[in-house]
Amino acid sequence: MSMSRVPPRIGGDAVWGAEADLMMHIASGSQTAFAQLYDLTCTRIFGLILSVIDARESAEEVLEDTYVHVWAHAREFATYRGTASAWISEIARRRAVERVHSTADATATGVRDGDFDAPLGLLSA
Repeated sequence: MSMSRVPPRIGGDAVWGAEADLMMHIASGSQTAFAQLYDLTCTRIFGLILSVIDARESAEEVLEDTYVHVWAHAREFATYRGTASAWISEIARRRAVERVHSTADATATGVRDGDFDAPLGLLSA
């Protein structure tokens, strides 16, 4: 009986290391590293957001907001606290929940974003 050769498993430490390296480069301003991290994580993060938010358009806005935050705050990522995926997931989850709450609050009060926007001419009167 011969054993077939099993290819090495890619994941775990390899992904963790790749994500950590990408975060280090993003913190230094690398747009290429940011694009790679986005490609590596966006499907999973979008799925997480969709599990909280039903509306696809709102979920896409939260996804964008999440990655804008990642870009702006990459220096705050600390490898000793977990993986980059976990960090991004927490940011996305928090923002998705905030979106649901703000939408629920607006629905309950009947007030939506922009309801109090007035034409500029009316503000100076």
